[in-house]
Amino acid sequence: MARYQYGAGIADFVVRPSDGLWTVAPGAVVTFWDAAVDGVQYTDLQTMEGAAISEVVASEHGGLPRFVGPDAVTGMWADAGGSFRVWMEAHQVPTTSTTRPVLDWLNIREFGAQGDGVTDDTAAVQAAISAASTAGGGTLYLPAGRYLLGGSLTWASGVSAIGAGARVSILQSTNQNNDCIIGTDLSDVTLQGLQLSGPGRGFGSGIRFTRFSAPSITGIALRDLLIQSFGGDGVYGHQLAGSVLHRVRVRTCGGTGFHLQAPTDTVLGGASTSLVGCTAEGCVTGGFWLDGMAYTSLASCAVQQSPVGYRLDSCTAVALTGCGAEQCTTGLTVYGGTGNTATGFNTQESDGTSVWLTGSAKGVVLTGVTETAPATAATACLRTDTGTVATVIGLTAVKANTVSGTVNRVDPGDGSTVLAGKTVIPTTGGAARMGTAVLAGGTKVVNTTAITASSVVQLTTQVPGGTVGAPYVSARTAGTSFTITSTSASDTSTVGWRILDPS
Repeated sequence: MARYQYGAGIADFVVRPSDGLWTVAPGAVVTFWDAAVDGVQYTDLQTMEGAAISEVVASEHGGLPRFVGPDAVTGMWADAGGSFRVWMEAHQVPTTSTTRPVLDWLNIREFGAQGDGVTDDTAAVQAAISAASTAGGGTLYLPAGRYLLGGSLTWASGVSAIGAGARVSILQSTNQNNDCIIGTDLSDVTLQGLQLSGPGRGFGSGIRFTRFSAPSITGIALRDLLIQSFGGDGVYGHQLAGSVLHRVRVRTCGGTGFHLQAPTDTVLGGASTSLVGCTAEGCVTGGFWLDGMAYTSLASCAVQQSPVGYRLDSCTAVALTGCGAEQCTTGLTVYGGTGNTATGFNTQESDGTSVWLTGSAKGVVLTGVTETAPATAATACLRTDTGTVATVIGLTAVKANTVSGTVNRVDPGDGSTVLAGKTVIPTTGGAARMGTAVLAGGTKVVNTTAITASSVVQLTTQVPGGTVGAPYVSARTAGTSFTITSTSASDTSTVGWRILDPS
């Protein structure tokens, strides 16, 4: 038959909870039985080195060491001398002879990690990663502590890590030239409830996942992480696909907060990834840089104090929803690509351009973009360069817009609608496109900057006066004014006028 391993899992590592769960006191002697009450004790146990034992002793943290159970037994009742027993299952029970078992949760302290802020724990944590990977996968548990890392942790597919929270479970990189966590061609990895802290300088990144031979890096989940003080990027993902980044906070990194890259050598990578509630604060290069990504969404994300808040570089169908940039030189840059959108996007205290469309970006849709309190040095709210094609709905601008290319606008702030650069719903004021003029001696000069050399001016007699004639445009100065003249020199009628621009 076969013997199976027990112990050293998160279910066997409960330290004095207050919710009534079964606990193991440090140093407690634990025996194992075939029944919840009475029954027969299992005494045919072994250590991992093969020595015979009949009971185990809890560690100083209240965890059970890894040990081997009786022949063919896949579950036992554990008794720590309390008022009742609890059921305990073996970690690995293969269903077929060719299936590799998946390990239960592994406490990295059982592999020698100290978390004391003094000891270099690189080797111990790497040993836990390797053990889980060798067994076909597993989850590492990182109790509260500061785990110093003099080298990088090389991650493996199918291995996840969960800490006690980003405030207390800390992986502290000490080498300024090393990344904290690296991995190549990974899949099915979750990192959650951790802090990754760098040395505050150098070139290393917090997380660097790269593709080498696989079509893409799939199934990556980063949740509730704090990543700070690395010289490089906070998160670098090379061709992530089908992945999620939720509530990841990056602070004071020398590179970009979130750098997701998808080179064009494959059509399968760099797609279908979501970022929700992620923030980048004080990163030197930028907040979010998506390079070649497709079908990717950012929701409720924020950037503070970076040169560029969000940069979409040659992306396809990337959507920003309810995102913002504060104290950034440029809030959002869309460089090339097709079908990218921003809805409910806000820039605050920008000292350059709030939104910049360039590189012949096509099909950009901006809805509900708001510019709030731009700095004195700010130059424009919306800038669109030649070759871009965009639709803008409900723009709230403080600074002037610099618009080239093809921009369709609905309600740009003056009550007009502009299609393909031509205003089709008239406005009033200094750039008026419609109004009335009262003729005096059969003539009237109308001042408006909307008039061009090719504008069509429609005239109608609203209120007849004097000797009514036929009004016509007798002169125009592009960008300044035009003159209405009647065929009757004694015409004093009120004439309605409207300017249209041919396409």
